[in-house]
Order: sequence, then structure tokens, then C-alpha cells
Amino acid sequence: MSEQNQPASAKPGINEGNLRAGLFCLAGALVVFLLYRFGWVQGADDACLRWMESLRSVGLTHRVLEISALGSIPVLILIGLVTVLYLYARGDQKTTRRIFFIMVSAEVVAYIVKHLVGRIRPLQFMDHFAAPTVGTNPEEAQLILQALEKGGEMTKTSLLVSFPSGHSMMSAAIFLSIAFLLYNATGSRGPRRVLAATAVGLIVAIGLSRVYLGVHNPSDVLAGWLGGFGWTLTWFSVFARRDRLASPGPGSTAS
Repeated sequence: MSEQNQPASAKPGINEGNLRAGLFCLAGALVVFLLYRFGWVQGADDACLRWMESLRSVGLTHRVLEISALGSIPVLILIGLVTVLYLYARGDQKTTRRIFFIMVSAEVVAYIVKHLVGRIRPLQFMDHFAAPTVGTNPEEAQLILQALEKGGEMTKTSLLVSFPSGHSMMSAAIFLSIAFLLYNATGSRGPRRVLAATAVGLIVAIGLSRVYLGVHNPSDVLAGWLGGFGWTLTWFSVFARRDRLASPGPGSTAS
């Protein structure tokens, strides 16, 4: 059977085997939460944040802010809308609904978890909030402060929504969803590897940018990655199972 004639559940990249990986990622996110709750990762978080802060420079901060902007909600919404509209224009309404559901539900879940957990932002973020010129290059601090204000992150409410990183979780969900779609539309291994590497590279870069800027702990970002990957993989697997159950078996005939 050719790849084009395979049912959705049999296509590479979207299959029920991803369910185990999805559940494993979600379980990993829960483990990270428990490690945070019991205070077992704070020391490592603080050490990593201090190391990231030591790497800062005005030029590097400019580049990192550009990367971080790729994971902002407005940009991700735009990317998501373009993807959904493209699928709809192709007449693939089923996939359109599924991708839209994954993207919207991931944002809702991230929002709810953030407010339920209520983790305080790192001390570096508090410095930006209270005294943005303390302990760092004033020009560099002003760059970060302006970017945070433009992104709507310099509010009292944002001080208590550190876990998980929304940028990390949403970028993982959206870029992984797009990578799945393009992966299954590509026949050769070379382009597939490039797509996978590009998606992972973007997701990792956006997450690391949040640590560099001091707005998230590394464990926040790790939980966001695991949550985004897990949510997307799990739902793709659920949809694949639904397609398999709805398709006629080998010995059946279409009515």
C-alpha cells in the first residue's frame, strides 16, 4: 500500500504509538511540578538563571528578544490562524477543526495551570519589575523592560504565573502540530529531518530565551515543553485512533 493511500492512523508522524510518548511527556510535566512544589529544583533553577545572566550583553539581548517574540501569544495566534486558514482553504475541514482544538485547548490549559499553581517569577524578573537598572547593564535592562511592557508582562498578575512557561508550552503545541502536518505531506527523509530539526530548534530557542531574560525558571520552561509536547501527541493519537475505528476493516466493504 502506498503512503498516499494509507489511513491517517498509519501515516508516519501521526499514529497511536505517539500516545505513549504523549502520556510520558505529560507525566514528566507532573514530575517537574512535584519537584518544584517540594523545593527540590529551586537551587538548580537559581544557578542556571545566574549563569544565563552572566552571559548577557546588549547585542545578544537584542537577538534573544527577537526569538522570544516568536513565542508570544499574538505571534503564535497569527501562525495558528494562518495554518488553520490554509487547511480550510484546502477543504480539509476535519484537520482544521483538530488543529484549532489543539491550539486553543493548549492555551486554555496553560492559563488554568498557571493560575492554579501560582508560582512567583524568578528574582531576575522581580528586579525588572521593581528596579530595572539594578545589577545589570542599564541599556540592556531597559531593552528587556521595554519588551516585557510591550508584551503585557509587567503587571502584578504576571508575577504569580510563572509555572509553566506559556511561551514554551504554546510554541511546542503549535510548531509540533505544524511539523506533523508538513511531515506527513513530505515523502522523502531529508525534508522530514529538516522539518523536525527546525521545529525542535524553534521550540528550544524560545524556551531558552525566557530563561535568559529572567522571566522564567528553567523548570517552568521544561514543564512547558513537556506539557506542550504531551498535549499535542496525546490528542493526535486520540484522533488517529478515532480514524482507525471509523475506517472499514480489511475484510469489510463500504456500504
